Amino acid sequence: MAVFDSGGDYTDAVIAVVSAIPPGRAMTYGDVAWTFGHPGARAVGMVMRYHGSGLPWWRVVRAGGHPPHGLEAEARRHYEAEGTPLLPATTEAGYRIDLRQATHHPD
Repeated sequence: MAVFDSGGDYTDAVIAVVSAIPPGRAMTYGDVAWTFGHPGARAVGMVMRYHGSGLPWWRVVRAGGHPPHGLEAEARRHYEAEGTPLLPATTEAGYRIDLRQATHHPD
């Protein structure tokens, strides 16, 4: 059993932050981690791997606003439905989130 596939303080903190990201907004994996004072974008990614299906996973993006690997088309449908600002990108996905406009800053 992996450390992130069961609950715990870190897992619970990630779930709380991701659950609170409003429609049309986004946070990077690293920003999620720093919200509760623990660096670790990869650790957030592991929590999302095990618990993300029930969360608004598309609102957690890679650095630079790039959508999660392998889920670019599905994520884009969510972004368009929520009115998330997108920018063209020279990547396989062809787009990225405009983090200047869309970054969520929790209180």
